[in-house]
Amino acid sequence: MDLTNLLKYQELDEKLYDVEQKLTKSPARKRASELSKIAKNAQAKSTELENEAGNILKEIDDIKEKFEQNKKSLESLVSKDLENLSMEDLDKISSLKSKILGNLNYLEKHLQKHAESVNRILMDFNKTKKMYDEARRQFLECKAKIDEETKTLEPEKARLEKELETLSKSVESKLLAEYKKRRSDNIFPVVVPLEGTNFCGRCRMELPMAAISRIKDVGVITCEHCKRLVYKK
Repeated sequence: MDLTNLLKYQELDEKLYDVEQKLTKSPARKRASELSKIAKNAQAKSTELENEAGNILKEIDDIKEKFEQNKKSLESLVSKDLENLSMEDLDKISSLKSKILGNLNYLEKHLQKHAESVNRILMDFNKTKKMYDEARRQFLECKAKIDEETKTLEPEKARLEKELETLSKSVESKLLAEYKKRRSDNIFPVVVPLEGTNFCGRCRMELPMAAISRIKDVGVITCEHCKRLVYKK
């Protein structure tokens, strides 16, 4: 079997492969992907902090309301005319006064604690926002580089694809189908020479002699290890 045209096809396809790798795996694209994840995580963190702050602010409002209620109750007790009250009533008022003062102290401490939590959230939010803004700035820089790479490489990619389409007409259809199947599975190069007497020219694994004996008749055999098409020069 004459593999000349298939090898020419692969030689041209290798140029296309290199262009594709530059388009999909350039440092700018890799960094842009990393920055996109950072930005998404920052957005998620911001939402989490906003929700936490909302809950705390609601609790603060509730505490303030209870604080004011207790304060008014205490003021009402203090304003009473104690001379007309019995000892039993005075004891009840004294007990209630102590209880209200305890509640006020409790509410005041919790209010302070929540205020500190809000300050902590604000600091975290500002830190997260800076992280997001910086990631977005770098992402835009990477995007500009990607756009420039695409502008340069896409015409070359289109040219090579057109040449490959023309050349494919001179390659045996069945053989080309086997080639394209492996190419779509990210196996490249697809066609490799036999190394020595019975080794795959790519993965260097030993091939069965029974398979080697068929190369002359069928032109190529499949490496059972890396799945490439192996031919004998």
